[in-house]
Amino acid sequence: MTAMASRILIVGGGSIGERHLRCFQQIGAQVALCETLESRRKDVAGRYLCESFSTVEDAARHAWDAAVICTPAHLHVPHAVTLAPQTQAMLIEKPLATQDTDIPRLIAATRGKPVMIAYVFRSHPAVHELRRQLRDETLGPLHQITVLGGQHFPTFRPAYREIYYAKHETGGGCIQDAATHMIDLVSYLAGRFDWVFCDAAHQELAGVEVEDTVNALGRLNGNRVLFSLAENQFMAGNELQIHAHCARGSLQLKLPDHTWGILRHGDSQWQMHGPMIHERDDLFRRQARLFLDVCAGRVENPSPLEDARHTLQVNLALLRSWREQRIVRLT
Repeated sequence: MTAMASRILIVGGGSIGERHLRCFQQIGAQVALCETLESRRKDVAGRYLCESFSTVEDAARHAWDAAVICTPAHLHVPHAVTLAPQTQAMLIEKPLATQDTDIPRLIAATRGKPVMIAYVFRSHPAVHELRRQLRDETLGPLHQITVLGGQHFPTFRPAYREIYYAKHETGGGCIQDAATHMIDLVSYLAGRFDWVFCDAAHQELAGVEVEDTVNALGRLNGNRVLFSLAENQFMAGNELQIHAHCARGSLQLKLPDHTWGILRHGDSQWQMHGPMIHERDDLFRRQARLFLDVCAGRVENPSPLEDARHTLQVNLALLRSWREQRIVRLT
């Protein structure tokens, strides 16, 4: 499948749906929009001069090379299942769903079709380099991975009170919104989670009651790797750092600097590389091209459904751990 030959349906015209629509269009795909809110549908379709549909059922009467599901998380599975008979491949936004019991229905509906989950950092060249270093054990075995960061959410998502973010049932709160990216990224780099312990709180964001601050601990990869995360959505900066500490040195990823670094035991300074991305849409265009390569069978799927299901299970375990104040083990 090539971009020029691809007919792509974008389901959901909010901020992330518009970004996907724009980026697929910029790489040459023929795009269409499905959006139930009439004012938004007319605005987005008018600005990008694309075909549009008012319901998923209307869109499902047509054949598509791929659908990109960008609706709130609790709608991902029903929308994907509705479109699956007329769609050759799926790119589904994160998190995969809000409950694991939905996933068998999705697996059955999409069997035999490429399904990629839009954890966009899995398309980042700096992440690919860190993963290669860890897989090759350039610095010896990995022992600990730490995540520290956050951003001022009212600046980056000023409508957070009115969208999915305001309720856990629609995929809201820091755990399912921001931290899920980090959980998935850590799993991509270090292996599957064995157990987690989480504390969280609503500290600052006005107009919502969901958690905006998360502290989490855990173990990965057969209990061999220690994990910690501290993230909030009200801090002044927009910062994220991941450190991977190995037997003979450390690796780091800095976002949104889009750089990675290596520091071997005995060295006095980090050896930094990048920036490897220069503009935010660059990363989403990379993801779009990678998805089309997956659809065409040219590359291995970097973000398969089974990995996203594990991340969903970790999301749910973190929420449960916070509510019950105990360690939750992943089966």
